[in-house]
Formats: sequence, C-alpha cells, structure tokens
Amino acid sequence: MFTFVPEDLIKLLLAILVGGVIGIEREVHSKAAGLRTITLICFGATLFTLLSSRFGADDRVAANIVTGIGFLGAGAILFAEGKVKGLTTASSIWVAAALGMAIGLGQYMLAGVGTVLVVVILAFFARFDRLVDRFGRETRSYEVLCSDRPEKLDELDALFGAMRLRIRSRKRMKQNGSLLALWEVDGRTRDHQRMADALMADSEIRELRY
Repeated sequence: MFTFVPEDLIKLLLAILVGGVIGIEREVHSKAAGLRTITLICFGATLFTLLSSRFGADDRVAANIVTGIGFLGAGAILFAEGKVKGLTTASSIWVAAALGMAIGLGQYMLAGVGTVLVVVILAFFARFDRLVDRFGRETRSYEVLCSDRPEKLDELDALFGAMRLRIRSRKRMKQNGSLLALWEVDGRTRDHQRMADALMADSEIRELRY
C-alpha cells in the first residue's frame, strides 16, 4: 500500500509552478501547447516519477515517459506554408516532462535552474531568431499551376529574384493544358510573404501551394 508524504505534495505543487511558468510563455505566443497543456505534462511527469520510485523501477518508467512524450510532441509538428512548424512547441513539451521528472526525483535545484534557462531560451532567443531571419535562412516550396505560356516561368523566375529570393531548384511539367512548376526557394520570411501575395494576385496563376 502506497503512502502519501508531505514532500510529494510539495513536488506536485512545484511541478504546477514550473509547468505554469513555461506554459504562460507559450500561451502568450498563442502556441498549440499552452498553459494547461505544458502544466499537465510537467505535473504528469512528476507524478509518474513519484510512482516509479514506489515501484523501484525508475529507469523503466523514465524511459516510457520519454517515449510517450515523444509521441505527444510529434503531434504538435506540422507542415504548412511550405515549412515545418511546431518544433519549438514539441521541444517545450519534451523539456517540461524532463523538468517534471527532475522534480519527482527531488532535484529541485536542477529543476529551478532548468526552468529559468528554458524561459530565457523561449523568450529571448526568439529575438535572435528574428535577427538570423534577416540573412535569409528560410526555405519554402512553391507549387504553381499557370497558363501554358513558356515565358511565364521565366517571368516567375525573375519575380523570385526581384523579391530577393534565391532559387535552389525548379521543376516544370505540363498538366491538362497548363504548366505546373515547383520551386525550392531560400529567403527571408517577409520576402516569402511578398512573393506569395504577388503570386495570388497574378491572374495567370490558376493554383498556388506554398
């Protein structure tokens, strides 16, 4: 029969606090995994770790927590607008579980320092991320179905250049009397958005995916 000790309550409350701190940062940025999700993940990891200590099988339960969180994090990742999204959210889920396990094992200093560092990474590194974006590190795919006019693709190539986007590769083919082209392009986020707006305003383009 398991017994509940006051330290268990302290660990669970601390898990709520740690998960809440990280969750608030995610909630402020309107991410899929926000305050409640991150808090519950941290709380759950702590609870599982407490139970594992009762069973005397820390390693086995810890490994299963990592595996389960991996599946949960994968659900936050998706491909949209020509790029992968949700990787930071998935990483937040993963690290929240790790902090919960640290709390469950009584590693309060490690959990506290880890929480501070996670918040610093999420809140302040985003500024560096925007700075890096100015150098054009983002790659997107553009799939365009347009009128069967060979010169059109050359015009679109020139438009990519005018938008300061660098073409990595291009494929073209005919489809039901139209031209289908696929570009892989590097550039800044705002330049990608300008390009998408220009393509959507083009009357010769029948379909656009990016």
